[in-house]
Amino acid sequence: MAKTSHKVSSFLHSNQYLLALFFGVIGAIVNLYPIELAFSIALVVGNTAYILAASFLRPGLTLLCALISVIPLYFYWGHPFGFITFGLEAWFISMLRARGWYVLTADLVYWLLIGMPLTALLILSNMEFAQSFMLFSVLKQAINAMLYTSLACILLFTFNDYFQSIKSSQPPLVKSLPKWLLYSFWSISAFFVICVSLVLSTNFSEFQKAQLEKELEINNNYITHIGNSYLNEHQQAIENIAYQLSNMTDLAERQKALSKFHNLYPGFLTMLIATEQGEIELASPNSIMKKLAVDQRSVIDRPYFIHAMKEQELFVSAVFLGRGFGADPIIAISAPLYQDGRVTDPSGIVEGSLNLGNFGLYDKIGHDEKLIKTIVTDQNDRIIYSSDSLQLETLSKFSYEDRAYKNSSNLISLKLEENEDEGEMFIHKQTQLMNNWKIHSLIEHKFSLKNIEDLYLVMFLTLFVTLLTASFFAKRFAIHLSRPLRFVMDELSQAKNTGDFRDVPYETPTEIQKLYQELKLNRLALLKNQKELENQVLERTNALNQANHKLTEQANTDTLTRLYNRRYFEKNFKVMQSIFSRNNSSLMYAIIDLDFFKNINDTHGHLFGDYCLVTVANMLKKFFNRDSDLVARFGGEEFVVVSQCDDVEMLRSRMDKFLQQIAGYEFKDDDIGPITLTISVGIAVGKANYSNLGEDWFAVADECLYDAKDNGRNQTKITVIESSAKASANG
Repeated sequence: MAKTSHKVSSFLHSNQYLLALFFGVIGAIVNLYPIELAFSIALVVGNTAYILAASFLRPGLTLLCALISVIPLYFYWGHPFGFITFGLEAWFISMLRARGWYVLTADLVYWLLIGMPLTALLILSNMEFAQSFMLFSVLKQAINAMLYTSLACILLFTFNDYFQSIKSSQPPLVKSLPKWLLYSFWSISAFFVICVSLVLSTNFSEFQKAQLEKELEINNNYITHIGNSYLNEHQQAIENIAYQLSNMTDLAERQKALSKFHNLYPGFLTMLIATEQGEIELASPNSIMKKLAVDQRSVIDRPYFIHAMKEQELFVSAVFLGRGFGADPIIAISAPLYQDGRVTDPSGIVEGSLNLGNFGLYDKIGHDEKLIKTIVTDQNDRIIYSSDSLQLETLSKFSYEDRAYKNSSNLISLKLEENEDEGEMFIHKQTQLMNNWKIHSLIEHKFSLKNIEDLYLVMFLTLFVTLLTASFFAKRFAIHLSRPLRFVMDELSQAKNTGDFRDVPYETPTEIQKLYQELKLNRLALLKNQKELENQVLERTNALNQANHKLTEQANTDTLTRLYNRRYFEKNFKVMQSIFSRNNSSLMYAIIDLDFFKNINDTHGHLFGDYCLVTVANMLKKFFNRDSDLVARFGGEEFVVVSQCDDVEMLRSRMDKFLQQIAGYEFKDDDIGPITLTISVGIAVGKANYSNLGEDWFAVADECLYDAKDNGRNQTKITVIESSAKASANG
């Protein structure tokens, strides 16, 4: 086996074409998995393969190796520019290597003179968003190249014995001590400077991303709160004035009330009263009635008139352009009017045209528009309001292109009027108002990208300064190391056989010992710091796990009764049903509803009602206390219980006891009570394999509950589901 492996290795080393293919395939495999960092930064490490190949192969084969390595990047990036920049890089390095250059030096020269300008040119001429990504992309490519080239140099040093066995087409390098040290210092310092800088910049990027998303969320929450309050306030206002106007018959009195209300709520651009025939009877401000032509005084075709009259309820329209009263984008809020005691036959409507421009006021109060921009859209995604700097047309369709990638799922591009040929990138956050309007908060992507560009520029300059510093110290170290070595060689060349050699007149051994001691102390300090960091990480991980556990518990628990909530119940019902099905067990699905609970809330207040709910929930938990029982608050005054049940009569008896327990309990809290209340229960019982859908079980139990309610309440109705059908007679 070892002999066969040696033959394959020898064949591979002697055949330059196969060697190029081998390095190319290795590079392509590594490039299938770029190292993802923040802001769509992906480190390409597979190119290390063709840098290694450039040390042994002639330019043509090195180019072949590079083209094979870059194939996965074509599919990853979606463009062929890598074949140009990286292919030219491989050919250039191999050409200079043939002239005695080190690959790291050759690659540095390539990117400074050719690679960076070429990348900028390709971006400008072919790629979208060129101006935004120019400096960032150029610096990223150059730094990435220094990373994989320095890694290739380190591999050449580390596995020097193995690479020496490869039949090389390149001439051997003249490796004097100063050049060896310079090459070593450059490779190691460049690799570690880039690695540390990338880690720090990535951490900063993630921190900045979190901060920007928090800013967007705060802006959305602010405007959502204000917007909901704005709409609620004016809807309530229309309801109030409708009630007041319904008690008035005199037109002058009505006009006075309408004008007074309009002054109290200046958010309405106009307000009007229309008769049941759709004719405008009164308006505020009153002066606009004089401006209306006869054919403009009818609103019988308007949705806000039709709906309020037909449905006899408060109506909030979609956004539309005004007519007669103005051409501004508005929404109409209307309510029916009643007179002469008629409560089912409206005598007309009152309507207010709500000013949507106030969203701009909230936008300016909430933040600096230079950072965050706001767009408000209606339920049809038409723009109601947008920040002035966006220059988007009101009531136009809000459309954008999703630019999400692996590390940023909320990136979009918009085509603005000022730059219609090219979209602009934004970080995007969306929230929905109660009436299905949407709040879109945006931060320009170039704002966040600018900081990363600055970091990469600093990284590039730091790398350049590091290389200059490394060159200086490499030369100094070479002098200190070569001087004692030259002395030793001179002493040995004299062929002294008496052993009477002079002592080395330099302090090199002592300095080396001191260096060793310092390195050992530094290592101990590093290990100590590492241990402290590990302890801190462990503590924070434990704290995070506890916080996550608490959040999970809160997400699954009803805040009032501390029972499981509907979300948890629906998620775990299928698990319990599956377990019961495997055990061929019967399943009980019960819905418990408090009788006349609304009367309790209306009579004694919601706080006392909450107290009753909590008390019943605690009694349920005690009554259904098996590990296999699942008790949850389904909503309002309804509770659900799922449990194993193989004896219907025993279940009926138990539920009767529970009904008696509830009916006999005296509910009292502070100065309220005691009172009594009852419950009605609907139960579906059947083999668990009847259905794995909670809706099916709920439908049967809910029908039983209605039967219990219709038959006088304070009772239990049970349906036994036959396994062959989804319904049966009541038990």
